[in-house]
Amino acid sequence: MKPNKQFVRIESAAQAAALFRAALPQEQQEERVWVLPLDADGRMLAQPIIVSVGHEDGTAAIDAGAIFREALKAGAEEIIVAHNHPSGDPTPSEADCDTTVKLNDGASLVGLELIDHLILGSADSANGLGFVSLAELMAE
Repeated sequence: MKPNKQFVRIESAAQAAALFRAALPQEQQEERVWVLPLDADGRMLAQPIIVSVGHEDGTAAIDAGAIFREALKAGAEEIIVAHNHPSGDPTPSEADCDTTVKLNDGASLVGLELIDHLILGSADSANGLGFVSLAELMAE
């Protein structure tokens, strides 16, 4: 019997980034924001859920309310949030860092734990990783 993909334990930022990247269209023409709902043991409760899509000339809003609603609907206790940079450069902006702090504070208020906020870039960006983990970056 094959293991159910929805109960896969997320053990690294790279593993989570691969899940979000699989949900990203080939052409990254607009920014997208996703949430990955996890149980208290870090197991997936659902595939990444898209919560916002930007326009070709604008960014997607990182709406904490929408993120938390989708996570709670899925029964999450932990979440990983991700968004892509259509430019291909996953370097976080000051706004990305500020948003991460606000998401972390808000998550704790509604009984969730923000595990990470990932920024996806082109596959060869960020020294070949293709993403930046704000949890790792902010811990340095």
